[in-house]
Amino acid sequence: MDVRSLQDDGKPSDEFEDHGPIFLCFVRAGSPDCALHLYRDVRSDGPWFDTPYQLLAGRVVYANQNKSSPLLFVKVCGAAGGNGNCGIAAALYSYDKGTDRFVRVFLNLTGRNNNQDTRFVESGPLQGDVIVNNPTENAPYAYWIEVFRAGDSGQYERVLRYRSLTRYSDGNALAVADSDMPEILRRLGLWKAGDPLPVPPRRPAGCRDLFLRRGEEWCK
Repeated sequence: MDVRSLQDDGKPSDEFEDHGPIFLCFVRAGSPDCALHLYRDVRSDGPWFDTPYQLLAGRVVYANQNKSSPLLFVKVCGAAGGNGNCGIAAALYSYDKGTDRFVRVFLNLTGRNNNQDTRFVESGPLQGDVIVNNPTENAPYAYWIEVFRAGDSGQYERVLRYRSLTRYSDGNALAVADSDMPEILRRLGLWKAGDPLPVPPRRPAGCRDLFLRRGEEWCK
């Protein structure tokens, strides 16, 4: 079984073409099931924002190093508004061999104009977890950091939530999850002052050395 996205005319979607909403379909033995809904509610006053319009990611990820726990990671966004924002839905699916179907184990909704992100961690001590960051609504402006982890049932549950050390528009070139990674790991008992700094999976151009400033990781 695989997953693919189609436009409403049945053709594969093209991110560079101005197309209508897309349908995400699981395909088994050549037969598509397009009843995949990534949004809890579609608002009547802005359905374009809450309806999948572009496939941003669709790949297999692994919750552990031996690759014995594959998950399907899907990320889509709705049509972009005049300010470039769109509603982004990120979801994880596990495959149930007994029923031969995918089961959704995680879903998160964000926008994209204020450094929001939903990241599946693919290596390191948090491999298999999901880190979400959203900007706070009051000063001092920072981010709400949340970490989700698979529970006994396989469904993802929140195991951490706190107000970030990273400040909004503080000039740090690192992504929010990377700049706050020492604090995330410290709060989960996986890092302490004096330990080597976590290495981001992707460094910004020109980022050579990493250092800590008031608990926040920065690039030199």
